[in-house]
Amino acid sequence: MMQTAALVVFISALLITGVLGTETRLLFFWPGAALLGIAGLLATLKWRLRVLFPPSDVCLASVLMFFAYILGRAILSPVSAYAREDVVILLGCLVTYVLTVTAASHPRWRITLIVSLLALVLGNLAVGSVHLSGNWGFHILPTFLRGTEPGRIGGFFVNANHLGAFLSFVLFLSLGWLCFGRGGAALKLWLGFMIVAMAVGLSLTVSRGALLGLAIGGLVYAGLSLWIVWQTQRHFFWSLLGGGLVLVLLAGAVLWKVNDEYLRQRLGNQSMTDDIRLGIWESAAMQFQQAPLLGQGARMFYDGGIKYRSEKISTWLSEPQFAHNEFLQMLADYGIVGLAFLLILLLAHGLNALRFLRWFVRERFILTGRVLSMNLALCLGALSALVATLVHALLEFHYHVPATAMAGAMILGLLANPGFEAMQKPLMRIRGVRVATKLVLGGSACALLAGFWILGRGDYALVQARLAEARKDPKAYAQHLDEAARLDPKNGEVFYLRGIHILDSPTTKDTDEIKSSLKVAIADLEKAVALNPYNYLYHLALADGLDAVGRYDEALKSIQKALIEAPYHEEARLALGVHWHRLGNWKEAEKAYLWASRSRAMNQEGVMNWYANYQIMLKDAAAARGQKP
Repeated sequence: MMQTAALVVFISALLITGVLGTETRLLFFWPGAALLGIAGLLATLKWRLRVLFPPSDVCLASVLMFFAYILGRAILSPVSAYAREDVVILLGCLVTYVLTVTAASHPRWRITLIVSLLALVLGNLAVGSVHLSGNWGFHILPTFLRGTEPGRIGGFFVNANHLGAFLSFVLFLSLGWLCFGRGGAALKLWLGFMIVAMAVGLSLTVSRGALLGLAIGGLVYAGLSLWIVWQTQRHFFWSLLGGGLVLVLLAGAVLWKVNDEYLRQRLGNQSMTDDIRLGIWESAAMQFQQAPLLGQGARMFYDGGIKYRSEKISTWLSEPQFAHNEFLQMLADYGIVGLAFLLILLLAHGLNALRFLRWFVRERFILTGRVLSMNLALCLGALSALVATLVHALLEFHYHVPATAMAGAMILGLLANPGFEAMQKPLMRIRGVRVATKLVLGGSACALLAGFWILGRGDYALVQARLAEARKDPKAYAQHLDEAARLDPKNGEVFYLRGIHILDSPTTKDTDEIKSSLKVAIADLEKAVALNPYNYLYHLALADGLDAVGRYDEALKSIQKALIEAPYHEEARLALGVHWHRLGNWKEAEKAYLWASRSRAMNQEGVMNWYANYQIMLKDAAAARGQKP
């Protein structure tokens, strides 16, 4: 009963995560994380889970090594508020992986998992139809908008590319079930319809990475399928090969026609040589060179993309938060060691899947004479999906999104325990790895529940503050920020927002009260800088506060630190000009303003810029000299 309860909660967690955990921040993932924690805890308390097939100890060991390194490096990362995002997703993936390998090893439960994913596909396509009707900003939560470019459906996902990654996962699993799984004609017709719908939906995301992954994953699927047929049903081989080629050509033509105009426009206007990713990759490579062995820390590309901004990125584009290449992101954040552990993990699971396919055709088929098998179907589909998503990962960052990360962990779980039985040569055992896996499962589950209770409430208070700011309710804004600071005292963003709120608040107070408010603001901003010394905006806000109380030398040092973290940005150079402007040093102010005019990253329209401040400085300088402006 406890194992069944754990699986029911686990599937509920995956469904909720698939609907809400569809962006890179943790805010909407916390409900799913809590349910994953409960499922993992129930499975740990059961301890002796009924596992139908033996999992690969080599795969389990590779996952434990990867988990230990990423968790340790994240804990030791310089900005804990950034690291927690990777840590929580990592813990959720670990629970998903272990439960897929163990409690959900029976084909009945695995079919339930796939049906749950297909239910999420239907929901994504339904929301995508709303986007396609012209309401591109539609979000299932009424107070939020989906900020993305028109012309690309996103379903539950904020980013259309991430919907493409999710559809790719489910498409290959469904394709494996259709071709090699058991089921009646009605079921196979439904699966065929869903595969076509997913392919069309994937094309409507206009994700070049997802389409490339679909093509290469499809080639892997076709090659392995034909090899299986050649080994088991050779008399069908040539007819299947011919029919498959015709089907692929027809499907390709249909998919191109569905999105002909927009694909032509996107491929024409954004050739690979002009793609912004080239500049982002250059920035990630520069960050990697600073700490090649261990990387600079979890999600440090948030600030590394600013510090190492490439000349290839347009001056008017906003900051890249991710490297748009999961392997480069791994190098930048976790170094060569992190990438090595990742490659070991992928290699172990890929080889285990290939070994299963070889065992199936040379041992299982010889005994039974049957090709149709859910274990074979899911192994083949999962292996193809893994190839497709790794190709897609060369151009995207979908493993920083909880919904797609959990789906990826499930794929790996299917490959770690594809369904070996009655083998002539049993799988290699590694002493202690299964006990360690259970212990890590329990620890991860408890950590998820603790994170939900502590960090989740802090995230909720912070988003409530942002909503109050949007409603122009400064009193509620301040109250929610105070609550967020109490619940989450290691999040520098909370103290930064609270500090600048005090600086920006209009006041009619007397001088002593103003000084007291400034003292509080400076204390908040100093704490924000201490928690995250790599965010240049924190340094600039602190410099404003220090200037306001006459601590000019300290303000200048704070601006100089911001210039180290954002050497190419107008905002930091402009702050230097404003500082000298306040002091009446017109020569240095003019130099700084003109320097800001040559920045690689210019402020967005509607934000203070160097030209407007330069004009004000000229008038102030003329007035100070008693001259006509």
